[in-house]
Amino acid sequence: MRKIGVIALSAVLMTAIVLSGVPLRAVAAIDQDKYYFVQLDHLPVASYEGDVQGYQATKISTNERLDVNEDSVKKYRSYLERKRTELKAYIQKNVKGSKIVAEYSLTFNGIAVKANAEEAKALQNAPDVKRVIESKQYRPLVNKSHAIINNLPMWEAGYDGEDVKVAIIDSGIDQGHPFFNDDSLTMPTGYPKVQKKEWLKYTTNKVIVAKVYSDEADVKYDQPIASQIDEVASEISATPEAIRSHGTHVAGTVAGVKGFQDPTGLVQTKLSGVAPKAYLGNYNVYPCHDCSAESIYIAKAIEDAVEDGMDVANLSLGETADAGYDALIEVVNSASDAGVTLVVSAGNDGPSSTTISSPGQAEKAITVGAVSNSHFFGKLITVMVDGEERVLPVGRSEPGGGIDQKISAPLQVITEKDGLGCEPLNQDLTDKIAVLKRGDCTFMTKMTHAQEKGAVGVILIANTQGAPSNMYVNKSATIPMVMVTKEDGEWILAGQQMTATIDKNETREIDTEQDGLIADFSSRGPTAQYTLKPDVAAVGVNVYSSIVGGGFDSKSGTSMASPHVAGAAALLLQAHPNWQPADIKSALMATAKNPQSKPLPVEVGAGVIDVTAASHAPALAYPSSLSFGKMKAKEKKKMTLTIKNPTDQLMMYHIKSDNDKIVSTSKSVIILGQEKSRTFEVVTEAHEAGEYQGYLTVEVAGGEQESRKEIRIPYYFHTE
Repeated sequence: MRKIGVIALSAVLMTAIVLSGVPLRAVAAIDQDKYYFVQLDHLPVASYEGDVQGYQATKISTNERLDVNEDSVKKYRSYLERKRTELKAYIQKNVKGSKIVAEYSLTFNGIAVKANAEEAKALQNAPDVKRVIESKQYRPLVNKSHAIINNLPMWEAGYDGEDVKVAIIDSGIDQGHPFFNDDSLTMPTGYPKVQKKEWLKYTTNKVIVAKVYSDEADVKYDQPIASQIDEVASEISATPEAIRSHGTHVAGTVAGVKGFQDPTGLVQTKLSGVAPKAYLGNYNVYPCHDCSAESIYIAKAIEDAVEDGMDVANLSLGETADAGYDALIEVVNSASDAGVTLVVSAGNDGPSSTTISSPGQAEKAITVGAVSNSHFFGKLITVMVDGEERVLPVGRSEPGGGIDQKISAPLQVITEKDGLGCEPLNQDLTDKIAVLKRGDCTFMTKMTHAQEKGAVGVILIANTQGAPSNMYVNKSATIPMVMVTKEDGEWILAGQQMTATIDKNETREIDTEQDGLIADFSSRGPTAQYTLKPDVAAVGVNVYSSIVGGGFDSKSGTSMASPHVAGAAALLLQAHPNWQPADIKSALMATAKNPQSKPLPVEVGAGVIDVTAASHAPALAYPSSLSFGKMKAKEKKKMTLTIKNPTDQLMMYHIKSDNDKIVSTSKSVIILGQEKSRTFEVVTEAHEAGEYQGYLTVEVAGGEQESRKEIRIPYYFHTE
């Protein structure tokens, strides 16, 4: 597999080819092998509704989970297997140069092959083939956050994720980390699950699955695991072992043990995952220091998570999304059909619009944006401005740009080219500390340009409200670089005579009142199809969690926000074991709260999750958001909305729009008994071109205005 570099999580991290009788994109030489999905005509097991004569529907109904041992499921899977066998025979005869590397039936109907472009085009002509899609490469995209998402009352009520199984489709889990050591847990029946018996060493009574997905693993993904489990993997085979820390960090946020004391002493409060009693499944799609994951392997990991009986799956990964067909999005939606709640990070390509990554664009996934935490981990510097001295908290740079010695020097504000430092500078910075603004280019670019002009240090001014970020710069950086808040930066810029002292001091936990602000890096909607994403937001800045080797570290990214929601889903499933993925998504969205910055729905969806409120939602909405898509001016469009009463009481609801002129409903009041629902129409019409977004509210009638409960349903449409 081709290896590519991965940018650090605290920075912005870094399509499908559909073969339908048109020429292939000229993306590679014709003899270069690549990976492709080959999709067959019939629906996969999770989505099949019974259209083949003699085969019952296998798509689950309300209050069910897909049972792979059910007779109707086994029968239909056998039918799909026969179709794949016919396809494989065709390939052996007609497309001999290609290699079959994986098979799917639960969440996707087809196979994965390694082939060159000419062979991939030939596969389009095979019997029963619906489409051939090039695989894409995906990249990995963390204590005080509990108060922000309000999960502590759930613990007090006895809900801690017990018996819920969460798949971590990521870079593996360090199963020996003390944050996952819980002697009270027992291995559930039917577990552990591995692909090789020798890999049982990567499982514990907490981490109950250990699997790996890579072309460098001695696993035949197109054959039953039972036939391979006793085989010994080669010494060079990839294994489920966690090499990089991303997955271990994510897993700690989901289900690290409750009340763990940070051994470093950096964090004084005790650490816990959101669902500390949940089981974890290690589905390692990044078994390496520096690589990306092919979507064919991520799809296989999702399929195995369904087969293995996982309840929730977290995908803190992403890739630039196309407007066309995306096989991984279909796999995610099918896994939801099977009863698994899929939680996906939105991406780190904000603040620009239309930057939601794949598979975060999947309709049935819970797609998560990031907001700030109530603390960060940084250092202190001293700044003197026109005779006034202040000690300022700052974000640090790593692995380069560290503070090795005390530096006291005059400040030089960079005035050329908007003060960003994205192009080579003309100002002489010899023996001065350069003051630059954040934005438009990498931290390393700014550092390099200042260093080239003789600067002895760099102070970077944040471009958004909130705590300063830690920064990724290469080890080649030889001068220190720190970041101050936007407010502190404005104080510096207003001065005439300025000096600073940057001294070596310990990294410390610094409290801030700037929590709940939309992170600048968090990807924004809408999607390329003009649908509303993300769905919700959670803490994704300065999240402190476990890393490989037994330590802890602070990381930022929507990768760190998503596991908060996966943990929340585990708590909700324990409290409401009959809830389906759509119920969990609806409850989290309906009860989400506005971040401090009051952003738009395309920035945070319904808002920041409130787990306790979600568990006691007075109403649920289906769909949980309304995406009317792209419309023409003065065009009317209708959608149906269903409101359900999940309580044990008779409820009266008032339905309101925040703008009756563009969004109206056919019902303004409905009365529902316990577990009853009502469907009505929502109509949109806009007379001018533009983007329209806001909220419908469903208020519970009665009581004082201050105590009245309500839910919100975000809407979005684009008019030309």
